[in-house]
Amino acid sequence: MNLFSEGIHRATKTLLVLALLGGLFFGYIIAEVDEGGELAILASYQPTTPTRLYDINGVVYAELYRHKQQLLKYQDIPPHVVQAFLSVEDNNFFNHFGIDFSAILRAAAVNVISGRIKQGGSTLTQQLAKTVLNNRKKSFIRKFVEALFTLQIEQEYSKEEILEIYFNLIYLGHGTTGLASAADVYFHKDVSDLDVAEAALLARLPKAPVDYSPYKNPAASKRAHIEVLKLMASQGFVPADKVQTIHDEFWEKYWPIVITQSPSQSTWGTKLNRAPHFTEFVRQRLLKELGEDRIYSGGLKIYTTLDIRKQEIAQDELRKALKKHDDLVSGVTVNYAGGADRGLVGLYNFIGSLFPVAPTFVSRLDDKANFRVALEKELIDSADVLSLLLPADNESAAFTEFQKRSAVFGKNLHVEGAAITIDHTNGYIETMVGGYEFTPKNQFNRAVQARRQTGSSFKPFVYGAAIAERIVGSGTGIMDAPLTTLTEEGEGWSPQDFDGDFQGMVPLSRALSMSLNIVSVQVFLRTGADAVIDFASRLTKADKSRFMPSPALALGIAELSPYEMAVGYSIIANKGRNVIPLSVRYVIDQSGNVIYNEELKVREELDKEAEDGSIQIISEGTAYILRKMLTMVAMGGTAANGLHSPDQGNYKGIAAGKTGSTSSFTNAWYCGFDPKLTTVIWLGFDKSSISLGRGQAAGVLAVPIWGKMYRRFYNGENYPTFEDEHGLDPQPEEVQGGGTCAYNGLSPKPGVCPVTQNLTLKPITVAGVTKSVQANRQCDGDRDHHKSIDFREFLQLEYQISDEEIGKTERKFKPQAD
Repeated sequence: MNLFSEGIHRATKTLLVLALLGGLFFGYIIAEVDEGGELAILASYQPTTPTRLYDINGVVYAELYRHKQQLLKYQDIPPHVVQAFLSVEDNNFFNHFGIDFSAILRAAAVNVISGRIKQGGSTLTQQLAKTVLNNRKKSFIRKFVEALFTLQIEQEYSKEEILEIYFNLIYLGHGTTGLASAADVYFHKDVSDLDVAEAALLARLPKAPVDYSPYKNPAASKRAHIEVLKLMASQGFVPADKVQTIHDEFWEKYWPIVITQSPSQSTWGTKLNRAPHFTEFVRQRLLKELGEDRIYSGGLKIYTTLDIRKQEIAQDELRKALKKHDDLVSGVTVNYAGGADRGLVGLYNFIGSLFPVAPTFVSRLDDKANFRVALEKELIDSADVLSLLLPADNESAAFTEFQKRSAVFGKNLHVEGAAITIDHTNGYIETMVGGYEFTPKNQFNRAVQARRQTGSSFKPFVYGAAIAERIVGSGTGIMDAPLTTLTEEGEGWSPQDFDGDFQGMVPLSRALSMSLNIVSVQVFLRTGADAVIDFASRLTKADKSRFMPSPALALGIAELSPYEMAVGYSIIANKGRNVIPLSVRYVIDQSGNVIYNEELKVREELDKEAEDGSIQIISEGTAYILRKMLTMVAMGGTAANGLHSPDQGNYKGIAAGKTGSTSSFTNAWYCGFDPKLTTVIWLGFDKSSISLGRGQAAGVLAVPIWGKMYRRFYNGENYPTFEDEHGLDPQPEEVQGGGTCAYNGLSPKPGVCPVTQNLTLKPITVAGVTKSVQANRQCDGDRDHHKSIDFREFLQLEYQISDEEIGKTERKFKPQAD
């Protein structure tokens, strides 16, 4: 009896412990569900709203998001779409209470018979619960939590509401969250327009979006498609005798589409982004200010400075020019005219006699590039094989190394470019094109990140420093003659002009128009490296350490980005006042609150600078004289033909600017502005040592792009002018006029030569020393010491010299391309 009582007692204690443990376990599950807290997620669920970027006219041109979603209402989903998903995922959906025990038993039987997991027994509501609880760690307890949460969902929501939530949350592959996003990516349709066949394809994706992706695995997707249609037929949703017809007709049209699409097709492929380089520039700036989550998930409205109409013009014109020139430099011809060095061609012919290489050719690349391309394409493999058959280990290693380096070289054999436009009156960046295209493998923004030698486009900074120091004026005569100077290493250095010719004494404005290198070096030597570097650094906002204190700086050896050059020229165009480039004006959140306002910060900074006088980066007078001289470059100098010719830029307005080409034609620049906008164009190869081709200077390549862009900017409108409302272009008070001989820049002598304008800054006294431009000696009438040239357009535009005076000249004025 005692033993029996003791057993009862032990059993009772065990049951009590089990009950306690069960109660604790059940209580823990209840706590995990958090008294309906998970339901609050569904009740307050909102899709990820894309952040939208707007241009200055309020046009949406780009979106930022991780997964793009659109909320669907149940009534917007066609019945056959719902039927397709239920046939695959849960054909007893409208009859169970969230957990379908018959489906679980059926799946278990199928899995036992097949010996592997072939079917699942989870309901559509359970799948929804798993989706919401996806951030939970996987565990045994989580299964109970999911089950209880499933029951709560079924109790709280109607079947139609559950389906609505499910179709908005389900992941269907390729970055698509929700049925609306999937319909767009897979079929470029709205959900309401999906047919039965399309619904059947989508219905197989929830449990295996990669395995049954039509883009990644089209054959598997096709096989699964007919199985889904058969399931729909078994449920009475599709006539059984129509299944094969629906399947065949669908894939006859869809198969050619999917096999030509990228396997990485996603929501990003359909993302709105009409200005990718600028969008990425803005995104990177705002990441620091607002953070990643806010940008991608906050549904922000970012109001930028971009003008999408001008942006697309810039993209179009630059791309057309790059494509045209890329075809030119990569083209092959059997004509030696203008081609490579005959010594290299002879060597190539000799190699051709030993190996089966292609006929000799000449492309428009420079000589070394031509030979390297020929060697890489036609010879290296044969030579490598030969070296393996012979005792030539060193040679074999050399060939292997050449192949490695040539792989990089070949990828860079495409002409690239950049364009950036700044409204210098307010600092708005209105266009930014960072290259030919923006792809996952090519996101380098050359407009901002590429630093390249600037060539002659740097010369205005040299001339500007000399003008500011009151060393020269616009008409000062400088000798263009052979010059030799010593480098810092003590070696002799002799700069050359573009065509190797010398002009003798020339006025400074004409020297800039003709881009005379020796004159630029002479001006640099008169001014001093420190003054030139300080002037260039203040304008471009680049650190002084990036400018070499060498006479070669006068020829543009400094490496600057198109962005930095645009800032420098913008300040000149803005009468010497500071320009702070803007890309983002302000940002608004979903509640309409301004959470970031860069434009306000810039305005406050400029107002502060205006008060203390620091807004004047260079004097207004210096900027005025530079602008007058740069107008001559654009209207009658190295840029004139490419800018105005009908078959090139065909630009009809008044503008100012400077061309720039570097040695061996590796870079082509044009930095120009009109009264409203400043734009910098750059062309070159990403590998800086590759030439654009012999004779391919800035006037030929970069200038026409600028002209075509501006002509389209002002299509149907009047071109802006530098004159005020009274038709005048008044000079600042610190500028004084004068005259020099138009032929040579010397003091004019009546009856000997026409007089050209000489703009200088008025004398000032600094530390007791008066600084002023010293007068040149008087022109003596000896016409042999200068070049007698025709200034017709050059002088008429700037100096109003009569046709009769111009007619006395003996030959045409022929400015060079740089």
